[in-house]
Amino acid sequence: MNRIGKKIAWVSLSGMMIFSLPSCGKKDNAADETLIDPDYIIQEYETTTTDEGYTIINGFYRIKSNNGDKDTILYIPYIENKQQGVSYLEELHIKSSTERRIDLEAGNIPDGALYNKQTSSAYGAPYVEASIVPDFALPYYNSNDTIPNWYLSDSAGYAFTYRVEKTGDVKSTSDTMVSLDIGAISVAMYEDFYDDIPKMNISVYGVPKTLFKKKFGKTFGSKEFLKYKDTLKKNDYKDCDLLCSKDITATGVYYVDYAELNKKGDYINYIMEYKFSDAGEKVYLKACAAGGYKINNEKVYSEWKKEHAEQMINN
Repeated sequence: MNRIGKKIAWVSLSGMMIFSLPSCGKKDNAADETLIDPDYIIQEYETTTTDEGYTIINGFYRIKSNNGDKDTILYIPYIENKQQGVSYLEELHIKSSTERRIDLEAGNIPDGALYNKQTSSAYGAPYVEASIVPDFALPYYNSNDTIPNWYLSDSAGYAFTYRVEKTGDVKSTSDTMVSLDIGAISVAMYEDFYDDIPKMNISVYGVPKTLFKKKFGKTFGSKEFLKYKDTLKKNDYKDCDLLCSKDITATGVYYVDYAELNKKGDYINYIMEYKFSDAGEKVYLKACAAGGYKINNEKVYSEWKKEHAEQMINN
């Protein structure tokens, strides 16, 4: 958890008269160039520094992120009291990928379940992030800068990956699916940054083995496997079984009990879909996979599941 440090710089420009006279060797628009310098924003808004050295301006992280051949300035909402196990937007830019994954997955283990960092990565959920540059920061980008806005959109993805049958072989079969009993999803909704949060729905569909084998036969390649997901989506998943659905209204970690879904049919895989509605122009949200686990104590897990019923997608 980041805590705001004691360093504060706040200069109010209201009520002050500022005169700017051109000096020798300077252009008349030198003052204007200063105003559009991103660093000038520090002089206008309350600025704090976290213990880790990151700058918070007017309630937003100001982070330099390398984007190809140059740094891009990002403004990401700052959350002081973060929920354990939830992944937030800034982590992509201030933590290594391995550190992010292990911290996230190891912190969301249900009671009665086991975590293995090798197999956990075989579980997946759609990755969605939305973050719009706040109005106060827009004047501090140069005219030739690309404004780093990430817009919210629906997304879908398979729950589990497949191993190839042998080294060097690009083909897989339904028997090589890496199956886990429980999957976690992290959702950061940034409720405090707007009055009306967007509506989010998470649905899980089962893809019947008979349907898949009819399409591909015994083996299939990764490219055709991924392409088939898009085909199913175009048909509104009418060939799949809708197994569970839940509206998400708050930041938190949510879980799918795939061990329970396995009892409902003979499925080759599952498709998870996020759908959003009533999203305004300024949206801040991140949703992603947050760990896959195996049940090792059914009794303990059942008790945990009852106590965390509000976090279960299939309850």
